Amino acid sequence: MTDGAGQGLTLGRIGPVLEIVLQAPLSRGFGPDLCRALSGALDLAETTGCRAVLLRAGDAAEAGPEAAEDGPEGPVPALGPLCQRIEMLGCPVIMLLDKVVGGDAAQLSLAVHLRLAAEGVTWALPAVRVGLAPGAGATQRLPRLVGAGFALDLMLSGRAIGAAEGLAAGLFDRMPGEDPVAGARAIAAEAAGRPGLSGGAVWQRVCDLRSGLRDVTAYRGAVDAARQRLRGARLPAPGRIVDCVEAALLLPFEQGLAFEGAVIEDLLATAESQGLRHAARVERAAMRLPRQVAGLTVPVPSRLAIWGARGDATLVAMAALEAGMTVLLADPAREDLIAALERIAARQEAAVQAGRLAPEARDADWARLIPLVGPARLGEGEVIVTTRPDLALKAPRSVLALGVPALPGAVSLSVVPPPGGAGGTLAEMGLTGETIAPQRAAHAVAFVRRLGWSVVPVGAGGPVAVVLATALAEAVSHLEGRGVPRAVIAQALALAGIAGEGRAGQPRATEEAVARRCLGALANAGARLIEAGTARDSATVDAVAIGAGIMARWTGGPMLQADRRGLIVLRRDLRVWAAEAPDLFSPAPLFDRLIAEGRPLAADAARAA
Repeated sequence: MTDGAGQGLTLGRIGPVLEIVLQAPLSRGFGPDLCRALSGALDLAETTGCRAVLLRAGDAAEAGPEAAEDGPEGPVPALGPLCQRIEMLGCPVIMLLDKVVGGDAAQLSLAVHLRLAAEGVTWALPAVRVGLAPGAGATQRLPRLVGAGFALDLMLSGRAIGAAEGLAAGLFDRMPGEDPVAGARAIAAEAAGRPGLSGGAVWQRVCDLRSGLRDVTAYRGAVDAARQRLRGARLPAPGRIVDCVEAALLLPFEQGLAFEGAVIEDLLATAESQGLRHAARVERAAMRLPRQVAGLTVPVPSRLAIWGARGDATLVAMAALEAGMTVLLADPAREDLIAALERIAARQEAAVQAGRLAPEARDADWARLIPLVGPARLGEGEVIVTTRPDLALKAPRSVLALGVPALPGAVSLSVVPPPGGAGGTLAEMGLTGETIAPQRAAHAVAFVRRLGWSVVPVGAGGPVAVVLATALAEAVSHLEGRGVPRAVIAQALALAGIAGEGRAGQPRATEEAVARRCLGALANAGARLIEAGTARDSATVDAVAIGAGIMARWTGGPMLQADRRGLIVLRRDLRVWAAEAPDLFSPAPLFDRLIAEGRPLAADAARAA
């Protein structure tokens, strides 16, 4: 095998097969440079007489835990032409799908001639999560492969599927065997030795397929059913995805591609997609660990001790049990310990009845749960979570203070469960301080991540979610005190995506005024949190506001909404409202500084992402 280096890829020749090895995982986005490099590799395949091309990710390209969404700034324009180039190549292009395949790589995989699914692969088209339709021809190719029903299921949910489901649906062609690379090379060699685009061919172009379009009645039925389900939906992207899938049936392939491109351009300009893409940026920025913690490697703890059975102790205990940890739950009061055990038992039984938890898993959890009266065995925990202010330890441990003032050397922790139980749990963590050792902070992060929670580093003075929720509650109370009917407030919040996912509709003048007051209060509270050092930046405020369900994801959060309003206009509004409620509406000095510097609130989030 001979090697040649490219931009983000390595080229090699194995007999008649050109092997293209991507140096980044298939969960990453494809930038313009990588698209150009791939196009150059295809030129090489044509000019050197290759009879097949094998495309795969390198062994060192480790994937993340989830499929990547389309880039926050939108699709890469060069990807569509690259997919068409691949599809029309005169020799078969085989793609090995391994680990996590999302976004751009999933779209490109629909243009190749054979898709090989390694065991354990997950494949997804999650563009809907950032308010877009899948691009690069994905909305036109996927229905040709699997039909409208399954294509709509994947594109409207953005969910990931594995090898077995993809094979059964016709999305994947084959599995390459126990050694995916060796198997893929053998299949590529097989394809290189046989003709394509004819009867009995081992490879074919998806644009020429009709298998997913043949049953017109079923196809149209799936489209109509999807439209019915989406009637009255707040977000535009799902409905436009349905339009694209319908176009795959009604339009020639080239016109379908043009239709898809126009739809994506329309969606890129919507406030909802801009908000969703901003949300993706700020979540990444808000979850960056402090430099002194990020570079440390620490063991992942397996034994947790909890001191105090009230409050969120049961939430932490259940999450740790679900993660396979041994949990010592201790409290000085027997009655509080019994009440906590009863809460855990009730929630687990409800999960069993709902089919979310197997009885065997519940029994295994109980075998790892050790209730204790008193603090005698707390030192057995590798990590200790305390919900009481009277923790005393002889031996040093990584300690997280949950709902109580942090002891010297302890990491403050506040849990932000997802609204309605959907989505991921955020954990606000105070990771820096004069008495907090970086190694202890890193150990605390490793514990929280083992629970499957996302870490948002914060400073003292929070929790951020509580401060924001309090500001919103005070704004609502203030409006009610001024005689605004509760129904008007509720409708205004729903239309603006505050305290819920929102509903479709055009707000009236009164409702718009109510929403502006509430958004102003949230932005002002966020600015004060930044000034106090509680929130590192506006990204933290927006990410927590979205994660806590204070604002819908498509809004982008209160700081983005403040930028849309305009900081000069918002400051003027706050000054007027401050005459009624100075504690709530007196503008934070941060607005003066940003206006003087000509900077928006969200500028720090854009730089960090």
